[in-house]
Amino acid sequence: MNTRLLLLLFLALHRLSAQPAGEVVFMGRVVDAEQKSVKGARVILVGLSEARTDDDGLFRVSVPASVVEVQVELERYEVVYPRSGRAPVPRSSATPVVFEVKKMQGGEQERLVRQLRENVRKLENDKRFKENEIARLEKNMQDSIRTYQKLFDENGGRNSRLMDSLERKVQQLLASQEAALIAQKKEQLYGQITRTMLSFLDKAKNLRDALARIDDVFLSEAARAEFEKNVTAYSITRDSLYSLDKGFAESVRLFWNSNEANTKMAVIHELSIVQIHEGIMLPLNSSVIGPVRDAATGQASRVAASKKARKGARKALEQLAFPLLNLQLRIDELMGILDR
Repeated sequence: MNTRLLLLLFLALHRLSAQPAGEVVFMGRVVDAEQKSVKGARVILVGLSEARTDDDGLFRVSVPASVVEVQVELERYEVVYPRSGRAPVPRSSATPVVFEVKKMQGGEQERLVRQLRENVRKLENDKRFKENEIARLEKNMQDSIRTYQKLFDENGGRNSRLMDSLERKVQQLLASQEAALIAQKKEQLYGQITRTMLSFLDKAKNLRDALARIDDVFLSEAARAEFEKNVTAYSITRDSLYSLDKGFAESVRLFWNSNEANTKMAVIHELSIVQIHEGIMLPLNSSVIGPVRDAATGQASRVAASKKARKGARKALEQLAFPLLNLQLRIDELMGILDR
């Protein structure tokens, strides 16, 4: 082993031994499309540190042990793999994380690409969009830049008119793609929200109608089975609305930005969950549903059970008249707002 190699090994060991507690070494290797090492490249771990690649394309940076993922960018290079330059921090620094890059031409274009990535990162932090939607938007941006890159190359790499045109094009694409994503999300959410709410209303009305025929439940096995079916269907839609209600309210706030829609959502929650379910339907377990099942299992006489169930059903029917009508009106109003 020659003297230079021994010295490098000693320095590497010294750096590792001097590494502060609570930090780990992130080692990466930068290569081009042909997997050849990229030497002397400035590597930036966004928000953490930076380094230069050595003759073998390697770089080493100490990062806090709490960091699980880094965002890597290179001066004058675009990271092709992994996508967007994101990489997990391995627990061992024995094997480097490989970054495949390609060289960017022109300082103005590099600035524009950085601006694009910053805009994409802002969208990634937006609760409205999922990762695959952001990936699709970013691909469209990168396709546009690649098209203009070809024009840059054909014009000697620098052309202020092309640069201005590219900047405007990227801004327009970003705005139009974001608008398209928002429109698509709003259409999906509109369908989910209205289907869930209307299903709850429909099943609540079916159960109401079944309560009006409660006497038949004690006279016919088929009528009892139909009543149980309506109870189960209502319970399923109630559970669905209950689990999705908060998410729907947040989605309406994020995508429609309408105080009127937010107010309607709050009113619908109060009517469906609080007034109709908790105030009227839930007590049916003891006043109607319980007696029906007690009579069916022989735990109570049919006469006594039917009397109790009839009383509970009559009370519920009186209570349901206005809230169900009001809920129908409020859902229709909300649909009108969201469909604008």
